[in-house]
Amino acid sequence: MLKKWLKFVLFSLGLFFSLVFTVNAESVNPLSHHMNDPIAGNPKGKITVVEFFDYQCSHCMTMAPVMAAIVKANPNVRVIFKDYPIRGPLSVYAARAALAANKQGKYEVFNHALLTTNLPLSESNILDIAKSTGININKLKNDMNSDSVKNQLQANIDLARELNLTGTPAFYIGKSDAKNRSHIDFVLGEMSQNDLQDAIKKVSM
Repeated sequence: MLKKWLKFVLFSLGLFFSLVFTVNAESVNPLSHHMNDPIAGNPKGKITVVEFFDYQCSHCMTMAPVMAAIVKANPNVRVIFKDYPIRGPLSVYAARAALAANKQGKYEVFNHALLTTNLPLSESNILDIAKSTGININKLKNDMNSDSVKNQLQANIDLARELNLTGTPAFYIGKSDAKNRSHIDFVLGEMSQNDLQDAIKKVSM
């Protein structure tokens, strides 16, 4: 009887830890390996930086040139952009436009233009910026209302809520082959280029 009980306990513990490992392993995929996520830098880079951001967030705007400089200085880094519109309908509109621009291979240039513009953000200005970056506006508008863009944006929002994100920008930095979140560093808020470079160096070791 005791042997049967021990076998049952050991089996249950093994099943529990197997499930925990599986959940942790799966949780990394939507964070850094989600299909159709916009990517900058080296798509096969060994280090991944994931950024959650909002186009109306002043700290995210400050980070735009920092992110561009990091990509340029680190050929072994891939950057995953997670549009996370938390500042109202205009942020949602901009995020949908950016994800639609990704379908034309114009995400990175459009994203940078939106975050660094001196124009006040409005629907018309967002479309004007898109046009200035060579985006087909008619296709953009159609794609903005597509299920694929809506679903991708909702997936970002759901993931951010699962991660209990309290603001933007938020960064997850780790090796691209990380198996669970415990191997990925989290930073909330803007950083200098040196700070972000140090964070990348830390996880590279």
